[in-house]
Amino acid sequence: MSRADEATRRPGAPFATHPLRRYAFAWAALAGRAGRHLDLGCGPGDFLGVLHEHGTVTCEGADPHPDYLAGLAARRPGLPLHRLRVGAPLPFADGRFDSVSLLDVLEHVPDEAALLAETHRVLVPGGLLVLTVPRRHVFSFLDPDNAKFDFPRLHRLVYSWRFGSQVWHSRFADLSDDLRGDMSVGRDRHTNYRTAELLRLLHAAGFTPTTVTGANLFWRWLQIPALLTGGPVRRLLERGIHLDGRLFRSANLFVVARRHP
Repeated sequence: MSRADEATRRPGAPFATHPLRRYAFAWAALAGRAGRHLDLGCGPGDFLGVLHEHGTVTCEGADPHPDYLAGLAARRPGLPLHRLRVGAPLPFADGRFDSVSLLDVLEHVPDEAALLAETHRVLVPGGLLVLTVPRRHVFSFLDPDNAKFDFPRLHRLVYSWRFGSQVWHSRFADLSDDLRGDMSVGRDRHTNYRTAELLRLLHAAGFTPTTVTGANLFWRWLQIPALLTGGPVRRLLERGIHLDGRLFRSANLFVVARRHP
C-alpha cells in the first residue's frame, strides 16, 4: 500500500476523496511532523491551507502569481505568504525550513537544477523534500498545459469560452509577472519526467530519495473534460480521476527525499 493510500484510509484524512492524489501523498509525509514548512509554488493554497489548519508543522507559502497569493491571503489571513520572482534566488535564509513541498511545480520553472539547489539551501541538514511532477507515460501527449504552445489559437478560443477573454488575457497575454498561465516565461514545454531523469536531478542537488511512487494512468482523458465543465458532470469526472489514482501508478511521480547532512 502506498503512502497516499495509507493517508486516505485514516479516519478524518482531509484528502480522502480529493481527485489529486499528490495532496494525499504530501499530507501523509508532512501532517505529523514538527518544525517549519514551506509550500513552494503554493498556488491558490488548496494543499497549504489544509496543512496550515490541520497539520502539526508551522506553515509558510510562496508563489510568483500575485492573484493566487491575494486570494489565499484573504481566505487564510494568518498564513505567512511570500511573493517570488521567477528565476530569482529564494528570499529565505540558509536552513530556515525543516521541510519543503514542491507539488507539481518543478515542471513550470525556468531552471529545475537552480530551484532544487535553492530548495536544498533553505532546508536544514536532513530536512525533508516532498516533490511531485507529471511522469512521462503513454498518455503524456494529452497534457493540457502544452495546448497553449501546440495549439495557441484553439487554446485561446476554448479558454476564453470557458473563463472569459479578460481572464485569458490576464493569464496568457499579460506577461508582466513573468508567467504565461502558471508557466515561467521562456519555458516552452510542460515537462513530463522519466523517473531516472528526476532522480538524477535530485541526487545532483544533494538529495537522497527515500520514497518513490506515483498515481494515475488514464486521468488526462478525464481531466481535460473536467476542466471544461462544472456541476455534477465535473464531480463525476473527478470521482473517476480519484479512482484512477487509486488503481494506477504511471502518470504522476511522487518522491520524498532528504537533504544530505
